[in-house]
Amino acid sequence: MKAKNRFGINSFLEKYPNEDVCLESLFKLRYWNLNKCPGCKIKKPKYYRVRKRKSFECGDCGHQIYPMAGTIFEGTTLSLHKWFYAIFLFSVSKNGVSAKELERTLEITYKTAWRLGHQIRKALRDNNTKLKGLVEIDESMYGGKSHGKHGWGAEGKVVLFGMVERGGNVRVKVVPNRQRETLFPIITNSVKEKSLVHTDNYKGYYGLGLHTFKHRKKDGKKIHINSMEGYWGNFKKSMLGTHTSVSPKHLQKYLDEFQFRHNNRKEVIKMFDLMMYRIAV
Repeated sequence: MKAKNRFGINSFLEKYPNEDVCLESLFKLRYWNLNKCPGCKIKKPKYYRVRKRKSFECGDCGHQIYPMAGTIFEGTTLSLHKWFYAIFLFSVSKNGVSAKELERTLEITYKTAWRLGHQIRKALRDNNTKLKGLVEIDESMYGGKSHGKHGWGAEGKVVLFGMVERGGNVRVKVVPNRQRETLFPIITNSVKEKSLVHTDNYKGYYGLGLHTFKHRKKDGKKIHINSMEGYWGNFKKSMLGTHTSVSPKHLQKYLDEFQFRHNNRKEVIKMFDLMMYRIAV
C-alpha cells in the first residue's frame, strides 16, 4: 500500500510516462486559466496539440502557444521528460542533487547536467515575505582550505548570513563581510518590525535593539540560536556529502535551493508540484 501523499518513482513514471504527457502537463499548468484566445479573442478557447511541434493551437483561429517559452525549458535540446525527471530527483532529495548524479542518471554530459541543475536552483528562489515572531540570527563560514588559519579571516572562506523564525521560515544569503553596515540593512529588510531577535554576542549586533526590534543576546540558557546553528550544520553536511565543493560564485543558488526546501517542508502539496509551479509559472 502506498503511503499517503508519497510521490515516488513509480508514481512519477505513471503520471509522466513520456514527452507528450510532460508537454501537455506543462501547458495545463501554465494556461489552465486562459479565458480568452490571444489571437481571435474567443472566450474559453479550445487548444489542440500541433503535430511535430512543441506547441498547441487554438481550434478557431490557429493561434499557437509554446508552453516551454519563457521558462527554463526554452531553447533546450534535452527532452522535457528528462527535465521533469531531474526536477523529481530534486523534489525527493533532502540533501540536493549533484551534477555527477544527474549525468549518470539521465545519461547526459556533465556540462548539460551542471547547467540543468543550476537552472532548476535559480527557479527555486523563495519569496521575500518578512520573518516575524522570535527570529534567530547568525553568521557562518563556508569553504576555504582545511589547513592553515582557521576561524574568521581564514583564506578562501565565504561569509554566510542567516535568519530563521523559531519553528518557521529561514532566509540565508552570501554576504561580503559580517560588518554591521552590511548586516543591519539585511535584517531590517527581512524581519518584521517589533519582532524579538536572538543573536550571539558578536559585537556587530550591538545597537540592534535601538532599531524597531527587541534584541536578546545568547546566554547559554533560555536565550539561544540553536535553530540557526542547526540549520548551518545541516546545510554544510549536505553540501559536503553531495557536492564535495562549490565555488563562491554559485553558492547562493545552493542556499536558495535549501531555503526553498526548508520553507515548504510543511506544505500538504507534493514537493514536486511545488517545484514545478515555481519553475513553470
